[in-house]
Parts: sequence; C-alpha cells; structure tokens
Amino acid sequence: MTFSSLRTNPNQSSELFRQQSADDQLALLWYLYTKIGKTVTPAAPDAASPQIMEGLFNQFKALSHQEQLQAMRDVATCQSTQLSREYGSLSAETKLGFWYRLAQGMDNGTIVPMPEDYQMAEDANQLLAAVESMEFEQQITFLRNAVNPMGAEPKAGAEI
Repeated sequence: MTFSSLRTNPNQSSELFRQQSADDQLALLWYLYTKIGKTVTPAAPDAASPQIMEGLFNQFKALSHQEQLQAMRDVATCQSTQLSREYGSLSAETKLGFWYRLAQGMDNGTIVPMPEDYQMAEDANQLLAAVESMEFEQQITFLRNAVNPMGAEPKAGAEI
C-alpha cells in the first residue's frame, strides 16, 4: 500500500490508521479535527446525539489530565472500561462529534492538551498528509471509519 494511493481510498487509510500506536491515533485525530473539525460536526448535526455526546465528554472532562489521556487511549485500543464501553455504544455520527468535542477541549485546556513537542511516527505523518489531500467527503469517510471501531462493546444486561 503506497501513501499516494491512500489519497483516493479512505478505507485503506482507515486500515493504516488502526495500525498506528494509540498515541499516534490520538495525535492524528487531533491534527485532523483542528484542521477540518469545524466542518465535521455540522456535516451531520441531526444524526449525532448532542446530549449523549456532551454527557460522555463531561465524564472525560471531570478526570485529571493523566486520567483523560488514559481514557482516550483505552477508547482507541478498545479496552473494556466503563468510558470505553459507553463510547462503543454511540452511533458513528455521535462518535465523530465526540472526538470533535475532545479536540475543542484540548484546545481550550479542559482536556489534556496535545504536547507541543509530540512527534508522530513517519507513517502517521504520511497518513496525515494523505488524508489532508483528500476531498472533504473522503475525509469524513476516513474519520468515520477511524473512530467507529474504537471503544468496547457494552456489557449485557444492566451493566454498561
């Protein structure tokens, strides 16, 4: 798979995204949401569940910065934690909106900020460049394919 072919294939790009480390996945999402995020959430405002998204965001916001980072890593790596299971139960559109809210929180300091000196792996940088060069709809498809499989399956019964 060449990085030039990723520009026209958001599905391949999403596969490559999942091969990145959890921290590089989080960095990629942050970079993309800060660059194209303002158009992501408005793209499907009626499909997202703002109250549910805001409720989960507030649970993340209540954690310490170190706990927030761990919770985001847990979601990215599909660990079976309560927050990851709650995330896993969200619709694809609500997941898109949730990551947008996290990026906003990272920008305003309510969520652990992106370290200024963070260096992504070379593959992650090439993937970022490929996604940035995609058409808007392809970028949305990439983001949806990247964030939808994250999180853990909710538990059966009354447990989350």
